[in-house]
Amino acid sequence: MKFETEIQNDTLIVRVQNTTFDIRGVKAFKRDIFLAIAESDFKNIVINMENVRMVDSTGLGGLLFAKRQATIKGGECYLVKPQQKIISLIKISKLGDVFKIIENEQDVGKSVSPVKRNKKSD
Repeated sequence: MKFETEIQNDTLIVRVQNTTFDIRGVKAFKRDIFLAIAESDFKNIVINMENVRMVDSTGLGGLLFAKRQATIKGGECYLVKPQQKIISLIKISKLGDVFKIIENEQDVGKSVSPVKRNKKSD
């Protein structure tokens, strides 16, 4: 899996280059986040998913790992432009309130809402 990382102000930005976010790349993804934590001080994590077309359960685990690291630092984990089917997977997995979806990397810290859920009427 190919991705690049960058620190901007108090934010770690991870740009995923591959179309699949799965077991083949999650180990490297976690390693790079650990390295970034050791080398820099940041609060938020932004994962740019514009190029990602598929996420499996291991990929979801990697995203949750990033969320935990941001929470430990008192920040948020943002997903940039995930495909609709990835948003659906997040909803089905009951993680709609975990990640904040944004349209571009510059939207970090702006008023964004968690993944919208379809409300059931009781």
